[in-house]
Amino acid sequence: MSEAQADFLDSELLRDADATNQRAVVSPPPDELKTTRLPSITPPPLPVGHPTTQPMLVPTPALAPFTSAMGPRSEPPRPARPSWLQALLQSTFPPAEEERRHRAARAPVSAQAAGTAFAVMGLVFSLVALVTGLRGVPDETTAAPLVTAAVVIARALVALGAGALSFAMFREAERLLVAREPHQN
Repeated sequence: MSEAQADFLDSELLRDADATNQRAVVSPPPDELKTTRLPSITPPPLPVGHPTTQPMLVPTPALAPFTSAMGPRSEPPRPARPSWLQALLQSTFPPAEEERRHRAARAPVSAQAAGTAFAVMGLVFSLVALVTGLRGVPDETTAAPLVTAAVVIARALVALGAGALSFAMFREAERLLVAREPHQN
């Protein structure tokens, strides 16, 4: 590159920079936010010969003892933080036996009454499942075979749902009514 080309490029760059600066001063784009420059975070340095300043003593950090063959630690160990998975699992586990007893003492309904209600509802839903599931094909002869099949499938799904609900009710009644013995290891 020759000296004339370098001067030409330098003058072009200066002219572009001046034009950019003038454009920024003349009319800022409307979508830019107005900003202000904040003072620096660090305080200004004090004059060297200032009579009221005293030398500042900086404590030296104590070295940690050797804990392995790799040498001293450069920073103290951080406290162990539980992982998100442990927190999730802990929230889904049933409460401890002692906490369960405290909850039972404050409950407005006794476990015996709630268990009996669950057992009765389980019996009702099992009867609904049996009656719905054991019904035959609809008696209407004028219905299309596709409609008849849809009705049978709908009844079967209702019977399965009622059966699953009765199973859940019986399990809850069992949990509330049957006292469990602690496991012996």
